[in-house]
Amino acid sequence: MIFTSIIGILTLVLLARALGFGRNPALDEATAREQAEAALPGFVAARAEVDEATRTARVTGRDGRVATVLPHGDRWVVRAA
Repeated sequence: MIFTSIIGILTLVLLARALGFGRNPALDEATAREQAEAALPGFVAARAEVDEATRTARVTGRDGRVATVLPHGDRWVVRAA
């Protein structure tokens, strides 16, 4: 009974990995700018600073607003700072 449960769990883990769950998308300056501009109305990115260690970015807009791009699973979340 326990052996069957272990096999079932391993099967689900392998299936999830095969479907692409758990991937960490790469974040570069261009992606950070695109994400910020798409998420915040009227935001035009002037520059982006990417922190490779935390996979986050700080994007400064032409009007002085600042956006933070954070990883959330295999997608990005943008927050106005």
